[in-house]
Parts: sequence; structure tokens; C-alpha cells
Amino acid sequence: MLSRFKYLIPLLACIIFIAAFSSCGVPKNFQNAVYLKDSVTDSERMVLQKPVVIMPGDRLNINITAINKEAADAFNITQGIATQGVQGYLVDAAGNIQMLQLGTVPVAGLAPAQLQQRLQKQLDDYIKGSVVTVNIANFKVMVMGEVGSPGTLQVPDGKMNILQAITQSGDLTLYAKRDNILVIREQDGKREFGRVDISSNKIFMSPYYNLQQNDVIYVEPDKAKFINNDAFLNRNVRYLGLAMTVLSAALLIVNIINR
Repeated sequence: MLSRFKYLIPLLACIIFIAAFSSCGVPKNFQNAVYLKDSVTDSERMVLQKPVVIMPGDRLNINITAINKEAADAFNITQGIATQGVQGYLVDAAGNIQMLQLGTVPVAGLAPAQLQQRLQKQLDDYIKGSVVTVNIANFKVMVMGEVGSPGTLQVPDGKMNILQAITQSGDLTLYAKRDNILVIREQDGKREFGRVDISSNKIFMSPYYNLQQNDVIYVEPDKAKFINNDAFLNRNVRYLGLAMTVLSAALLIVNIINR
């Protein structure tokens, strides 16, 4: 008689397990996982964004070329001591860099393109027809919160917008709060906090659309995450109680049969 019931307990356990997890379902906030809900007008595409500017602590890659290669190489001999694997001219606390022959060069507050123009004018006394390129070697942003791969992003060319940063961080999770993303920025010695709604085309008009070096992006979780987590926990507690009841009943039946 007992052999009839030897598979009873495992079978009941499997049934309870399937019932418990088959109702987990898919999060109900799929409708919120959208970007740029409204159409983008030409005027909004033309909004000028604040350019990235050089700040103290930056490392600058400055490359000088000219027809007279030897003359240009005299300015490319060294770019300072590498820090954390990043080499380049270090912008000191006063906002200056030190260059061969040119001496102290003020750079803080300038966009890389502006510094290029200034250096080309200064170099005219030494090199004819010089071409200067400048970029921020240690440009980076940090992405935290409800994204696929939180972490720090290195930006070699010094250009990144918030959509690119989110994409390179594995995109937003289903629980991300898309209409209130926080951008933390340090500027002129002060910390400022901006909010961005990437579900709207108004994002292109935001001063936080184009990122500055050392920006921190924090994506908050939506309330649905906490609601779903609580519901999942409560549901599993109920099923656990049910499982214990069924197993107790099964053991009781087996004991009665064995008597």
C-alpha cells in the first residue's frame, strides 16, 4: 500500500513550486519603458548646448603638427607624468598648464576648441602653419542605479550625452524612473543637481543633456519595483504556508496508511 504513495510528497512539492512561480508574471510597467514620446521639432534639434570646458584636475592631450615636423616635435616632447594610467598636461589648481617654450598657459574655463585656437596663435611665433588638437584625456562620467551595468564610463573624445551614457551602461531596467533622472555636476567649485526626463523630447533642451566631465547620473527605481517586490514576497509566504499544510497532510496520510 505504501508504494502507491511513495511519489506523493515529491509530486505535491512540484505542483506547489509551479503554482507559486507561474504567477510571478511580467512587470506591469512595460508601458513606461519608452523614450522621447513626443515628436522632435527642428527648433528643438537646433538648441545650443553648453560646451564642455576645461577644469582644474583635467588631463589634456595636446598634439601639435606642422610641415616643419622637427619644430612641431619640440612642443610634443612631453605631456607630463601619467596619473592613473592617463597621460597629458595636468591642469593645476589655478587652472594653468605648463608647456615647453610657452610657459604657463591659462586653460580653465575654455572649451577644447577655444584652447586650440589660442595655442595656434601663440605658436605662430615659433611654427608657421601649425595645427593643434586638444581633448580631455581623463573625461569620465559615472552611472548609478537602475541600469543594466552601473559603473564609470571613460570618454576618450570628451563628448557624451546622457542617452549615450545610459546606452553604454546597458540601458535602463524596467523599473527605472525615466521622467526624473538625477544628474549631479560640480561646476565652479559648487555642486548642482539637475533632473532630466528622457521620456520626453524636451530632454534636448536640457542643460544636462550633454554631459560634463565627472558628472554622476543616478537613475531612481520606480515605485512599481517596491510594489512588485512586496507582492512577490507576500505571495511566496502564502505559498510556503500552503506547502507546509499540504506536506503535513501528506505525512499524516502516510502515517495512517502505515498503521
